[in-house]
Amino acid sequence: MSRAQLERWAAEHPTATRTGRFMEPGLGYMLPRVGAAFVVAGALWWFNSQFGQSYRPETLSPEFVAEAKKIGEVATRVNGPPVYLNPFVNKIPGSIRGPEDVKDN
Repeated sequence: MSRAQLERWAAEHPTATRTGRFMEPGLGYMLPRVGAAFVVAGALWWFNSQFGQSYRPETLSPEFVAEAKKIGEVATRVNGPPVYLNPFVNKIPGSIRGPEDVKDN
């Protein structure tokens, strides 16, 4: 399509935005829509925090944290050797399963 045809089409359709021009729709057109999108997103965020996330995991309770501190980093098992708890946080390599695998050199 030639430039003259494009300009004629744009003159016939004044509300259509044209491609190839940076920020063709003005700020008066874009700012209310962007602002409305932020308001809707904020309202959905608030609604979800008030009504959607009523469940709180047991692992966040103070009782659970106190019991976890009592156990420590190593859990003893009835029918097996003791194992390290939370190996990712404690940066324990995957080849080491428990305290018995660590040998004093």
